[in-house]
Amino acid sequence: MIIGNHNFSRRALLAPMAGVADTAFRLLCREYGAAATVSELISAEGLVRASEKTAAMLNFVNGERPYAIQLFGANANSMAGAAQMAAACQPDWIDLNFGCPAKNVTKRGAGSAVMKDLKLMRDIVRQSVAAVDLPVTAKIRSGWDNATINAVEAARIIEGEGAAAVIVHARTRRQGFSGEADWQIIAQVKAAVSIPVVGNGDIHSGASAKAMIDQSGCDAVMVGRGCYGRPWVFEEISRFLEEGTVPPEPPPAERLDICLKHYQLTLDTLPRDRAVNEMRKHIGWYVKGLRGASQLRQAVFHLADPEDVRHALLDFRQRLEPVQRDKEVS
Repeated sequence: MIIGNHNFSRRALLAPMAGVADTAFRLLCREYGAAATVSELISAEGLVRASEKTAAMLNFVNGERPYAIQLFGANANSMAGAAQMAAACQPDWIDLNFGCPAKNVTKRGAGSAVMKDLKLMRDIVRQSVAAVDLPVTAKIRSGWDNATINAVEAARIIEGEGAAAVIVHARTRRQGFSGEADWQIIAQVKAAVSIPVVGNGDIHSGASAKAMIDQSGCDAVMVGRGCYGRPWVFEEISRFLEEGTVPPEPPPAERLDICLKHYQLTLDTLPRDRAVNEMRKHIGWYVKGLRGASQLRQAVFHLADPEDVRHALLDFRQRLEPVQRDKEVS
């Protein structure tokens, strides 16, 4: 897959996920084989109105590259202005969000609400492409609801206005993240446009990534919830696509080592009190299914000091080692 000057050797990208895919997680996923990363959702209006909090979301480090900044909004002028501001930070490309189903986004006419106004989508893509020298991509959904499946029409507009690629989450806005993604929508989009198509929805393993590519013909996949607590899934996908093999899941103690690495990256990139808050959900995902996970989650929920959290994780890891040795012997 090629976006601008980037020819990707791997085919699984990290999805932009608000409150999940921050700098620490993006760095970790790149380390474990993600082909590229994308920023959390950034408000175009916040940028053009000089919100310091919004502007801070533009920050990234080179280890996250190839890296895109994703913008949302419902005003073409604001989106183009925000694209210029984002481009000044020198990401590898700009991504326009027409897929977010969150009510606080769609009630402003942004995110997946733009799927109901393809004229607005056309204006946003046209002005954003004209405003920057970087490649511009767009992420869409199948449609607003089952009565308005219009991903193909939207993708043709996006291609026609000069975008470099389109990402298709194969659910409607009404579905949110429920039910099953309809990969045939991705296949229809792929057949309708000549720019690269990235498929998104229900990718959680090497086998599911290959199944989507085989069924839809998409050029790459984007992984969202499938990497919660499993950043190594990107390496699994690459191995499965390249060799047809599935590497073993990391044993429990190694999962905790990865969690501790993630925790340190979070401490390095966020204020310490915020780092603890952000890591609580990640810790829950890392230890899911392990003996004593519930007790650890409850303990971490009540801990505020970063070192206390670290000690809780180290103690939990130590208790896992005898269990792991017993399994290896048996």
